[in-house]
Amino acid sequence: MNTDEYLLALEAKLRSIEGYIVAQAIEQEFDANIGIGYVRGSIAFFDGSRLEFTEQLPPSRRKYRIHLMNADDQLLVRWDSAPHHQELSTYPFHKHTTRGVEVHKAMTVLEALDEIIAMLNF
Repeated sequence: MNTDEYLLALEAKLRSIEGYIVAQAIEQEFDANIGIGYVRGSIAFFDGSRLEFTEQLPPSRRKYRIHLMNADDQLLVRWDSAPHHQELSTYPFHKHTTRGVEVHKAMTVLEALDEIIAMLNF
């Protein structure tokens, strides 16, 4: 999926769950000269939880930070590609939960939204 297709898919996903969102602020930037950009934002859900994310574009670059907090600003889950936790089989991709760091495949914000919706029982 190229950058334009990805951003359209993200917009469509957000429209499909807009009844669960109370506020959102999303920005995107793309440098056509080097073919790299980002999308970042914050999404507040009706239950008080909040998603904050930064994802480098195109999504095939697989550099991201996707962080979900509850209404008390406590971590529920964070997927990221920071180059630490070399001991994990999915390095550099991993997932932080209240139980610690876990192996996890590379993620996109689109995939995270699907997991979040299931997790929060929307």
